Amino acid sequence: MAQTETAQPQMMDDPEAGQTWVVSLAGIIILSVLVIATCVFFFRFENKEVDEKVVLPANAWSQGMRLEQEGELAKYQKYTVTAPDGSAQSRIRIPISRAIEIVTERGLAAPTQQR
Repeated sequence: MAQTETAQPQMMDDPEAGQTWVVSLAGIIILSVLVIATCVFFFRFENKEVDEKVVLPANAWSQGMRLEQEGELAKYQKYTVTAPDGSAQSRIRIPISRAIEIVTERGLAAPTQQR
């Protein structure tokens, strides 16, 4: 009979504990650094987007409105006010700087009581 050799799997020793710990700790450290870096980038970009899309447009809107209102106050205008009795009263809007000059020249008028 021919002698046949059967291939038996070779037994491998367990890996060294020191190498396993080093590889595990290195993997944990790299994973932790990647997670923290991802969080930092995410929150930086999120704050930047919030500033650009929420904070700045409202600020620009309010500045635009303020400039528009100051422009309206810087010129003379006529407007009509409806009194409680239904009559229309015509009034003139004057610039604030001119109103200040008039008040300093003439002084304040005595208040009138309406009832």
